[in-house]
Amino acid sequence: MDFHLAALKAFVSAARESSFSRAADCLHLTQPGLSKRIRSLEDALRVELFDRIGRRTVLTEAGRAFLPYALRILAEAEQAGQLLRSLQPAQIGKLHLATTQHIGLYYLKPLLAEFVRQYPGIDLTVDFKTSAETHKLLCQGELELGFMSEPPLHEQALEYVEVLNERLCFAVAQQHPLALLEALTLQDLARYPALLPGSNTRCRRLIENLFQQHATPLDVREPSNYLEALRMLVEAGLGWSALPEVMISSGLCRLPLPQYEPARTIMLAYHRKVSLSGPARLFLEWLKEHPPGLHSVA
Repeated sequence: MDFHLAALKAFVSAARESSFSRAADCLHLTQPGLSKRIRSLEDALRVELFDRIGRRTVLTEAGRAFLPYALRILAEAEQAGQLLRSLQPAQIGKLHLATTQHIGLYYLKPLLAEFVRQYPGIDLTVDFKTSAETHKLLCQGELELGFMSEPPLHEQALEYVEVLNERLCFAVAQQHPLALLEALTLQDLARYPALLPGSNTRCRRLIENLFQQHATPLDVREPSNYLEALRMLVEAGLGWSALPEVMISSGLCRLPLPQYEPARTIMLAYHRKVSLSGPARLFLEWLKEHPPGLHSVA
């Protein structure tokens, strides 16, 4: 048995109106169009559903028997549609996400501005956390979405989405002795203090691994986990650091060491077993179509 909901709607409307012409008006169809739908239903059921007596349309015995079933099918189809619509990402509600200061300042500002402009019904809250803090909150199920640099180990409970790659550049103040050298090695850097974030950060691990691979010691100073603070100290001439390319300002000198510049991945993560809210699902879908401005690794 093969028939469409449109044919059922035509049948029910004609039964209620006792007139094909009035039923066609209710459904914004032509009368021949409505008649065609009802005929297709009768052919599928292999019965006559109406007696056409002059201008009157009267249900047959089969039509009267079938009418409650048709009404039930349409009602259940509408309920199913409502259920599926409720599962679609909602354009109203609350969305809570976390990000590092660096990712927020340099990549997310235009992205979030456009998102809230396009979806004004979503109440967006952004918390600034370190990558380690964000990772922990996600693992505990206390956060829906979080932007972070790639963690040392991927937790099986989390889903990770690669957002962008960024290159880390060696930088010093314009008047730093290293800025005056035309040819540099890692050994040259090792003679001066390295201003790096904490040992639990991706940036720190990349630099330490690089120097270990070249058997070169590091004089590490750990003044802050915030890259903006590190940049300020580098600009003041207190040492060198490895900063994202997007942060290299006019007050800094990018050292000519491209062969040693590591890259790190910025990720968005969420818990696999935590049911995401409608706004969170919407943001994930929207992010696929509106990736942040990439400062990609060449």
